[in-house]
Amino acid sequence: MAEGIAELLAVLVAENESYTYVDKLGYAPSKDLVLYYLREALRDFHSLKNKPQWGNPKAFDEAKRIDMESVEKEIQGIEKISGMKELREVVSLITAKALSIASRLMD
Repeated sequence: MAEGIAELLAVLVAENESYTYVDKLGYAPSKDLVLYYLREALRDFHSLKNKPQWGNPKAFDEAKRIDMESVEKEIQGIEKISGMKELREVVSLITAKALSIASRLMD
């Protein structure tokens, strides 16, 4: 679940050399903030995709493979989560996957 979101976050981490979104998501105290940070990451990702030159070619290649429709569906799935325990589990999984993917992209 949420593989596309994790890939998107990993690209942002690898290209910007910043863990901002992963940290924000990891510490978000509510579903509203999780969704807000995800939408913020989407906006930054779209801006990044339109950038003519990237500093990290691995991140660029990964970004081309991300299916944005799938990412949107994953976000809609998060919107349907009702309990905080389940939300924490999903967010923890997303951030862990993102960090794992980012480490591969930053080699």
